[in-house]
Amino acid sequence: MIIINTPPPAIATSNLSKRFGKRLAVNQLDLEVQEGEIFGFLGPNGSGKTTTIRMLLSLIRPTEGSAHLFGQSIRREYPRYLRQVGALVDEPDFYLNLSALANLKLLARLHKGVDEARCRKVLRLAGLEERAHDRVKTYSHGMCQRLGIAQAILHRPRLLILDEPTTGLDPQGMHEVRQMIRRFAHEEGMTIFLSSHLLNEVEQICTSMAVLSEGKLLVSGSVEQFLSVETATLTELQADPISAARTVLEGLSFVSQVEEQNGRLHFRVDHQHRPKVARALIEQGVEIYSLTPVSRLEDYFLSLFGSPDTGGGLP
Repeated sequence: MIIINTPPPAIATSNLSKRFGKRLAVNQLDLEVQEGEIFGFLGPNGSGKTTTIRMLLSLIRPTEGSAHLFGQSIRREYPRYLRQVGALVDEPDFYLNLSALANLKLLARLHKGVDEARCRKVLRLAGLEERAHDRVKTYSHGMCQRLGIAQAILHRPRLLILDEPTTGLDPQGMHEVRQMIRRFAHEEGMTIFLSSHLLNEVEQICTSMAVLSEGKLLVSGSVEQFLSVETATLTELQADPISAARTVLEGLSFVSQVEEQNGRLHFRVDHQHRPKVARALIEQGVEIYSLTPVSRLEDYFLSLFGSPDTGGGLP
């Protein structure tokens, strides 16, 4: 008989809970992240994402329940499992008058087997190779964020934990961080656990995901699984006059669930009927400013949380 030893998950929690006074921030969380995944941890602000991450990193102690990283208990095997983890949970901090390379070389002294070649490699992965000798004080916010993530993988961790890594970045900075995360996963072969409230971010880079709300796990599974659900696409219309546009939509047999939100109309229609919608509106003298489908993942989460904010995130 052949016995196959299945490796333990990168992250596994059981009934993990954290209470602050009377407030239950994380409520009996059962979560499993397989090694090699880029895992999106989604939820509105205040849903318990950061509290969960801080428990996984032993920055705070759980009130009850357990968590294991690569099969090692976060309570009993604290020093050993942390050597396999890199994380960025706050604003990264550097010696601003030193170069990026000099900052990494200083940090490298804390880790065995981390030499200058490794420092240069993570700078390349972060897209900072050409600015390696520039002082950090000349870096943009996005560049500092990428340097902070590069710093977190300097010691070749098996697991990288990132808490909302694109918060506060402009669109270009967000794109660069996401590209870097993909490179890390591909070239370093690490598991990445990424918290976010941005649906398009998870849709673009994650392989699996879970959704937290008020400390409770709502759903968990592969991103592909959620995107494969065949439903009429949620579509957003910005038009004038809005009242006439709504009358037209409600009179079309292939359009359903017409609702007005913040001066725009949301409705469901199969993609092949979208040109018919535009034609019907124009024929009735409605001026169309935009007629756009909502992302499929965003469409799914609207059913859980209602209308997202304008940044493509959860409320």
